[in-house]
Amino acid sequence: MQSDTTGQKNHLLAFAKDLLRKVFLEDWHLKLLALGITLALWFAVTGLSKPTTARFSNVRLSMQSSDNTVTDSEVSTIDLVLSGDARKINQIDSLSASVDLRGLAPGERTVTLTPTNVFVPLPPGVKIDDIWPNRVQVKLERVEEKDVPVKIETTGDLASNLEVYSRTATPSRITVRGPESVLDQLTSISTEKVDLKGRTGDFTLTQPLAVTDSKATVQRGDVSVTVRIGEQRIERQFTIPTSRGKSVRVTLYGPASLLQKRKADEFKVTFDADDAPQVTLPADMVNSVVIKSTKVL
Repeated sequence: MQSDTTGQKNHLLAFAKDLLRKVFLEDWHLKLLALGITLALWFAVTGLSKPTTARFSNVRLSMQSSDNTVTDSEVSTIDLVLSGDARKINQIDSLSASVDLRGLAPGERTVTLTPTNVFVPLPPGVKIDDIWPNRVQVKLERVEEKDVPVKIETTGDLASNLEVYSRTATPSRITVRGPESVLDQLTSISTEKVDLKGRTGDFTLTQPLAVTDSKATVQRGDVSVTVRIGEQRIERQFTIPTSRGKSVRVTLYGPASLLQKRKADEFKVTFDADDAPQVTLPADMVNSVVIKSTKVL
């Protein structure tokens, strides 16, 4: 019985020696390399993840407000103090911040900036420690809509014998959305300038609208502009005899080439039921010449 027990112990001892030999002696160079790599990685990770603190200046601050209010603040940038993983902080190139103002009623307000109400997209392991300035003055206004006419702006000169007859925008009015204080001062919205240089006849183009206030937005970004161009117009008077023995003085306005060589006998004058003179123009003048005034002499 004792010999069996001794044999069992010797067997276990031999097994343990064989196991230790395989663990520590077989392929020892590969195992030593693996251990070295593991230790190197551990030291690298623990070294880079050393906690640190860094200050970021001039971080752009935007205001998030409800749909019916707009913010106005003298503070557009803030400084942030961040703490956390040194490796992650060193990888930050730029930051942006926003503060949630939804739920505040219109009016002037003082808002305290804290890590809980200022949102900054940060990597895991990095947090905001401090914000400067930590108070900002903001003005909240209701957003309204206003329908205003479109004003066509031009630049450049036509040839001396030409002039602009008309400028038309389609649509002629545009809906503008913005704070009350901006819309109260807004009477029209202009197009970007249409260049007339070198133009010799009518033309139509799509022209962007010039929105000068960043707080205002327009229903659409451009309009169709039609410009009519024609010969330089002049004003000329004619004294036309009538069958009643009286003459009628007529003032006409139209292209110089249609009026300069005309004679009084080319026009016909009749009288209506109220004894008011009615002037009939030659056919080639009907669509180009305007009768500005008539007077019985």
